Amino acid sequence: MIAAEDGHASLANSGAYAKPWHWHDCVMFILPSQGTLELKHEDRREGTWLSHDRFAVVPSNRAHKTRAGIGANSHVALYATGDMLHRLDRDIGSLSEFHRRTRAAVLVRRTSTIRTLQELAMKSDDGAYGHAGVKRSLSAALLVQCIAEVIAGEMMPNVSKREHGMALVADLKEYLTLHADEDIPLDALCERFGISRRHVTRLFRDGTGLSVGEFQQGIRLQTARELLSGTDLPISEIAFRVGFDSGAALAHAMRRVDGRSPSDIRKEAPSPARQARSSRAQAAQSAVAE
Repeated sequence: MIAAEDGHASLANSGAYAKPWHWHDCVMFILPSQGTLELKHEDRREGTWLSHDRFAVVPSNRAHKTRAGIGANSHVALYATGDMLHRLDRDIGSLSEFHRRTRAAVLVRRTSTIRTLQELAMKSDDGAYGHAGVKRSLSAALLVQCIAEVIAGEMMPNVSKREHGMALVADLKEYLTLHADEDIPLDALCERFGISRRHVTRLFRDGTGLSVGEFQQGIRLQTARELLSGTDLPISEIAFRVGFDSGAALAHAMRRVDGRSPSDIRKEAPSPARQARSSRAQAAQSAVAE
């Protein structure tokens, strides 16, 4: 339980989550935080997949079932009673458009505002003064923002099982890009995302055409190219920053992939110092001309 008060509540779930067919006498919002979640409901029994870019709204008394997808996952579920929605309609503004759009279960784009409120609501800080009150306020703000996105935001299409796999690949790519300078064993990656070596290897190659190692190597080399062209940093320093043991190791990888050495790439691009001098000279010429 994250927070609860008269009319609404918010719960956090993770791990091997699964709920058989059931219904609520209130509106439910499901917001994935990590990984994916399958949602089936009486209007779409073949199911759809939720990931970090969308959330679902299930109307009251609508039968549905949910289960976590393959891999590490967590999500937040918000519940709002009819009385709570009536108070919002009275105190904040009409919810007629919200009710019109949620006659059946819908998927809505999860914006950066919702993502931030969700992360804050899930943050654990039990020892802080007023912790329970802060949680209730954040939960209420998250609920109101979700309603606002349903009214004015972008409705999203249903997602197939294949697209669910691609969402997991997107999460893997984002993680590998953020940690491209680190050596990440495949077993460690599998443990983090809760999937087997065989599954992550097949899924990643199907989605990118590359192995995990090839993708990470590509990110390292692209970052190295940008640093070589845009900075005067020593080649050994660039090699260290992007995850190679030495300048020689970076040079070997670049020659194998590009057929060029780091020095070749640097020679082909004007140095930042020369670019700066050129810009100052152009500015001076313009001032004289004026």
